[in-house]
Amino acid sequence: MRQEISIGLSQRLVVTPELRQSIEILQMSAVELKAAIEREHLENPTLELEYFNESPQTFDAEKFFEPPDTSTTAERFLMEQAVFAFAAEELSAAKFLIGALDASGYLTISLAEAAQILHVEENFLAEILRRVQSLEPAGVAARNLSECLRLQAERKEIYSGLVAAIIDEHLEEVAAHKIKNIARAENSSAEEVRRAIEIIRGLNPRPLSSYGGEVTKFIVPDVRVTEDGEIFLNGATFPRVKISEAYSDLKDFDAETKNYLNRHLNSARQLLRSIRQREKTLRRVVEAIVRRQKDFLRGGLKFLKPMTMRELAEELELHESTVSRAVANKFLELPFGVVELRKIFSAGVASEEITAEKIKALLVELIKSEDSLSPLSDKALAEILSARGISIARRTVMKYREQLKILSSAKRRK
Repeated sequence: MRQEISIGLSQRLVVTPELRQSIEILQMSAVELKAAIEREHLENPTLELEYFNESPQTFDAEKFFEPPDTSTTAERFLMEQAVFAFAAEELSAAKFLIGALDASGYLTISLAEAAQILHVEENFLAEILRRVQSLEPAGVAARNLSECLRLQAERKEIYSGLVAAIIDEHLEEVAAHKIKNIARAENSSAEEVRRAIEIIRGLNPRPLSSYGGEVTKFIVPDVRVTEDGEIFLNGATFPRVKISEAYSDLKDFDAETKNYLNRHLNSARQLLRSIRQREKTLRRVVEAIVRRQKDFLRGGLKFLKPMTMRELAEELELHESTVSRAVANKFLELPFGVVELRKIFSAGVASEEITAEKIKALLVELIKSEDSLSPLSDKALAEILSARGISIARRTVMKYREQLKILSSAKRRK
């Protein structure tokens, strides 16, 4: 054994703090960038922020986004009602039960367990629960689906006859579409059962879903493209960043203060460079998409042509990872609605000839136009797509259907 010293040349990429910041900012959404800018402003005295009150490029939030939940969460919405509905000695128990609801509005703890935790009688808590269940929305604080639907049906004064019987006894058979079994058990006709089921389907199995079971998440487009192909970056979402003129000349400051301010000035300039680079790269990527996808921009997802990030990167002479970061966490506002920018690209999973999103759009179109008495099975959908030149397996159709939250053909049948 012996030791030798050898000299060689090698290359490696050194990720500097500046490069790391540039990469991070490139993949931020407009909302995330706003938060990052405001955090930097708190720490950097040389930065000034200019907010936009009005702008011709401001996006129409009411048209494209869900309205903000003014109470922020469903829990707060219920708590505000409870303050007026319960006496002071009852309020803590009511708030405990409200806090034990899941995002859909169901109670996640038994009354026996709750009574033991709160050191109260179970009968007392049962009365509190009954009154919590009387709050808005109807069906909240139920312990199972049957109770949730019953509470709503009672509120609508339709809890009687066949509707009540189906809610109490036959929900599993409804899910399995065993209409004849229900009709036989309730001594009714199949048509009467169908009518009752249609009434029940007007109820909400997730009563808190429309009240924001969790903190509302906003989708804010980063880019808007008009019908004519004009591109507008949504700069109004985050403030304009400037370097304060108060620090343009540091000659009157002492050495220690100059060093402090110079560090922050360098940091501010790097932030500005990263923001400008993000805007430049994002614009170039969207311009390339507009050139390639004119039919999609006008007509929607079903007109989307196959396009990979690698192809676009080669066209723009960028690294594929740069394109991937540029489209990450970003949304595109188009004349027909808002689309996640990443979903415009072919995933390579479905087929080299067609994107997964286009297949999903076609599935939605086919299922919407199907005969409700004889809905299309996954196999039939695969065969129809195959006849249109789209080779796809039944299992893939099933996967996409489930991702779209569309029921199986058996459960869609009426």
